[in-house]
Amino acid sequence: MNLKKIAVQWLRYINILSLDVVLGSVMAAIFACKVLDVEIQTWWLVVIALTVWVMYTADHLLDAWQGKEQLKIRRHSFHFKHMKRILPVWITAAVTSIILSLLELDREIIYLGILLGISILIYFGAVYFNKENRPYFLQKELFIALIYVIGIWLAPIAWHGVNPDGMILMIIANLVLLAWAEGIIISWYEFHEDIADKHVSFSVLFGKNISRRFIWFLLIMVFVFSISGIFFIADTMTIRFAFSIELLMGITLMLLISFPNFFKEDDLYRYVGEGSFLLPALLLLI
Repeated sequence: MNLKKIAVQWLRYINILSLDVVLGSVMAAIFACKVLDVEIQTWWLVVIALTVWVMYTADHLLDAWQGKEQLKIRRHSFHFKHMKRILPVWITAAVTSIILSLLELDREIIYLGILLGISILIYFGAVYFNKENRPYFLQKELFIALIYVIGIWLAPIAWHGVNPDGMILMIIANLVLLAWAEGIIISWYEFHEDIADKHVSFSVLFGKNISRRFIWFLLIMVFVFSISGIFFIADTMTIRFAFSIELLMGITLMLLISFPNFFKEDDLYRYVGEGSFLLPALLLLI
């Protein structure tokens, strides 16, 4: 086996287990702390990593369980095949995250986190009971993007002690748009596999053509917000660099939707898409 095959295999397992998403969430958490100029808490990064892995793995397990053995998407079939091994790890991670949160987080953040957790449970319950005819408002890619970004920024905003201004809200909105766009891009690439697995993704709900146009709409919004932030809104080097990073993330996702034949090979679209969320780590350079 040559080095390329070994590298692809490792990347595939990292992606299947959502470890790239976890690393991206840690980078996004550091990004949030740097933007708001608050101290980075190591234990909190652990909580973020565990919570994101628990949420994403729960989604994959639910998709796998609903699809049973007839699964085309590699991630779903992997989670179905190894469900008995994954579940104990999932439970341990969830319990550890809860205990760390209760021991370390302020009461106000805990209450907000509980509300966030309840909304996640309600969502998964709604998805389960509407698995055949899922309504448009149960749009998974948007929900995950919102929960991902809100969950990461919740504690830093509370520690900041001041309501975020329009500039910060624009940075946060950009991240929601980027996470949403990346989720739809994945569903766009895996359109036929999702149909085969009876997986109701954005692209299955709205079709590939509308999905592609909507992805471009989201990314153009990111482009406009980022350019506005860089040249007209940012009042510090940190904020200007933050907008620049988001612009780079948006351009990366634009490449995915522009050259599908290239990025389809060896599931490169997944690695590049998730990898774009490692770019916020660049804010550590200043």
